[in-house]
Amino acid sequence: MKKTILLSLLFLTVSFSQSVLFKLNLYCEEYVKKNSLPSVSAGLIENNKIIWTNYTGSVDLENNVPAAKNSLYRVASISKSITAVAVMQLVEQGKMNLDSDVRNYLSYIPQKKWVFTVRQLLNHTSGIRSYKNEEEFNSKINFRSVRETVLYAAKDTLEYQPGTKYLYSTLAYNLLAGIIEQVSGLSFEDYLQKNIFEPATMNSTKLDFHNKIIFNRAKGYQKNELREFENAQLVDLTIKFPGGGILSTVEDLLKFSNGLLQNKLIKKQTLDTMLTETVLVNGTKIQYGLGLDFGVDKYGRKFYGHAGGGTGFVSHFMCYPDLNLASVHLINCRDRNLINVADEIAALYSGGDVSFPKFSLSDTLTKIAVTVSIDSALAFWTSLEKKKDEHFLLSNDEKKDFGYDLLASNRTKDAIRAFTKLTETDTTFTDGFIGLGEAFNLDGNKGLALRSLKKAQKQKPNDTHVQALILQIEPTSPSGRKDQK
Repeated sequence: MKKTILLSLLFLTVSFSQSVLFKLNLYCEEYVKKNSLPSVSAGLIENNKIIWTNYTGSVDLENNVPAAKNSLYRVASISKSITAVAVMQLVEQGKMNLDSDVRNYLSYIPQKKWVFTVRQLLNHTSGIRSYKNEEEFNSKINFRSVRETVLYAAKDTLEYQPGTKYLYSTLAYNLLAGIIEQVSGLSFEDYLQKNIFEPATMNSTKLDFHNKIIFNRAKGYQKNELREFENAQLVDLTIKFPGGGILSTVEDLLKFSNGLLQNKLIKKQTLDTMLTETVLVNGTKIQYGLGLDFGVDKYGRKFYGHAGGGTGFVSHFMCYPDLNLASVHLINCRDRNLINVADEIAALYSGGDVSFPKFSLSDTLTKIAVTVSIDSALAFWTSLEKKKDEHFLLSNDEKKDFGYDLLASNRTKDAIRAFTKLTETDTTFTDGFIGLGEAFNLDGNKGLALRSLKKAQKQKPNDTHVQALILQIEPTSPSGRKDQK
């Protein structure tokens, strides 16, 4: 009898496990298909063991290379978490103080009006500027050393008094790499290899040198105005290795996440410090710690981790300490409306009520308008709404994106029809009237443009974007009267 019960329990456990794994795999396949993505790679680690990975799609569309276990993706700002852990290891060893003046470690940087600290570099309150011009997605400068990037980031005047504002700054993390080199006696690259990658057995992770031959490196993509794939533009990441220039795999990032969960890379007290919210001088609290996001997700689970979005790539790692679980996803296409797949996968595994991916209405309508006609696209839109088709995202934002896709592809009159339908369907959707106003203006009909924009302004009187658009069409003098021309 006991043997029969045990066999029955074992069968139920195996069946449940297979059912969950099937759902996880199906989710990834559906996400790639319905969001029209090159690939998604994802995985889960629980109680010190990688329990599931999935590699769907292609990491090289031109050569038809499938995503695989060894595929290296650009992880973008997840690099900040890795750099932050390196800093905190040195703090644990007493080689660095979080609240010390940065110039105590980097005496070669220019002196500023105010002192800023290591902690303020980590939590983006140092006053070091953010990107400007094309530095974020299109930098072509090749920096030969961390010292060069430190001086590049530190040469400008501070944007504000440190501690008084929060300004997300990837460039500030260059200074952290400089400090790591100064106090450890190792290059930034060697320090990561010796103290993070090797202890966590992250055997594939490395810096993303664009001019080096790096096997298994995924290609990044973007979509043009017709929602077709294009190669992401070339970028030299030496400008931001510590804050956005690391390559990694799903399994390596799961091992990194596990190193945090199991306190293998840093002590629990150190992690607690990293997960303390930032408090500005005026008392304002910012839900960002030292190189880590944290909080409670929409499913009610405590988490910490970080998102990444770089040229041609999107990434996320999430740790759930109460579940001893971590989740990772990597995508080789930067695009609009992409959700946190890592969070959804973890919820699906944990039995959460997760909505499966749906087709993008905007992408579908744009393809129909371009390949068939605007009439066919609008008719399809109407039919989906009548049927309340659950296979498509039917939000106003999707419909708005359709209108802007038409504008971007110089189909101005088609865009007018799309935005007109949207504003007739929902007279309270301000962004619809903004889009209609922009379309009329591009079509040369300033009167109807103003009428639409003023409807938007009535709904959102303090919207500076709407005000700017109106002023472009109907300039006013400082006194408020129309300019006489």
